[in-house]
Amino acid sequence: MVEPAAYQQTIISTDEATVIAREVRRLIRNGEEQSAWEQLRRLHPADMGSIVATLPRNSREAIVAVMSPDAVVWMFRHMNPVQAARVGTRLGTGVLSAALTQVHPRSAVDILRRLPRARAREVVEVIGGPLEDEHVETPELDTAGAFMVTHFPAVAQAGRVEDARESLRELEGNGHSFTHVFVLDEGQNLAGQISMIDLAMSADQTSVDSLTSPIMAPVSADTPREECARLQRHYNLTQLPVVDDGKLIGVIPATYLLSASVAQDTEQILQVANVAGDSADGPLLGSIRTRLPWLTINLGTTFLAAFTVSLFESTLARVVVLAAFLPVVAGQGGIGGTQTLTLIVRAMALGELVGMRARRLLTRELILGLIHGVWLGVLVAVIAALWKQNLGLALVLGMAMLGNMAMAGVVGAGVPLLLRRIGIDPAVASAVAVTTVTDVFGFLLFLGIASIAINLIV
Repeated sequence: MVEPAAYQQTIISTDEATVIAREVRRLIRNGEEQSAWEQLRRLHPADMGSIVATLPRNSREAIVAVMSPDAVVWMFRHMNPVQAARVGTRLGTGVLSAALTQVHPRSAVDILRRLPRARAREVVEVIGGPLEDEHVETPELDTAGAFMVTHFPAVAQAGRVEDARESLRELEGNGHSFTHVFVLDEGQNLAGQISMIDLAMSADQTSVDSLTSPIMAPVSADTPREECARLQRHYNLTQLPVVDDGKLIGVIPATYLLSASVAQDTEQILQVANVAGDSADGPLLGSIRTRLPWLTINLGTTFLAAFTVSLFESTLARVVVLAAFLPVVAGQGGIGGTQTLTLIVRAMALGELVGMRARRLLTRELILGLIHGVWLGVLVAVIAALWKQNLGLALVLGMAMLGNMAMAGVVGAGVPLLLRRIGIDPAVASAVAVTTVTDVFGFLLFLGIASIAINLIV
């Protein structure tokens, strides 16, 4: 096995990684695979894996063919299993299988558990040996079971500090930066934990029981990823023990908790944009399945807005200039509603709304909407008066802006609260609902006021 010291491990910025990735692609296109590998071999395995994973299929196969088997194994050995699984899905089954046979068996299982089930079965069939079919029966990817590791330091409650230190030595380089050693009672149930600081400061013969502190937040294997991330952030935890009927079956280390938090935040952002499950370098068919249904739904909502405008065809026929300002009212309302929506969904995800009454929240957003509406209404009225020399139009436009911004605040806060109340994920459906309401209400308000005050405009 090639030692890690045989390669450099330069830490680089995202911009530098982008430049290197472009250079690697260029070299491979020119048939200079060996030069491309020289660009990669000095990088940290995390950066190397990210660049390899984003290469087109032919280029990826070309660079992997140049890399020695030891280099591929080294890359996998020094990557977080979550990152390794992402890279593994983009490699050929043969290359991935060969790499996994040479990494630590527990690491191989961790990576397998994070691969798509069909792909994992292919790899297991090629590997054979100790990796049984049970390793492919992975938990749901959004649960604690998908993030936990099954090899962790543990010591008997009746033991000594030297026993706890021995459990750390038995990890064989797979420590995952554990911050505590877990304490088990006579029935192998989780009884507490010992911090690494206490362990380091204590004599070998110190009893484990005297150093044991209680477990703050044990979780089960089916605990949602969102809850794990919330526990970590809210209670400032460095790891979470995973228990089944009181018995410790796994641990989510600090790095995996960070991955869970990042995954949750990313999913929330993607859900608000209705592209959850999609990725920039994902398969084209998957992107179509993710985006097209929501685009179709959004098309239906735009026709609703168009129908609203059609109700005022006679008003628009008399005052054609109104059509020029329709996007102004609706657009500002949509932006205002989306701002509020994003903040509310984020607050829900972080548990910041605990104990806050919906009425108070809606009142706050209504007041904010009115303040924004006054400023934007005056501003747009002044612009319309100077541009079109029409004070009546300016008055109508200002009133419509004020009303739609107030509605945007209420709807932006109210829609996610309502969806959560009825059991629908607010991040998934709120954006379409808020945009539809602000568009329709904006058109209805602007053209309705214009119809009533048409004599002031003409």
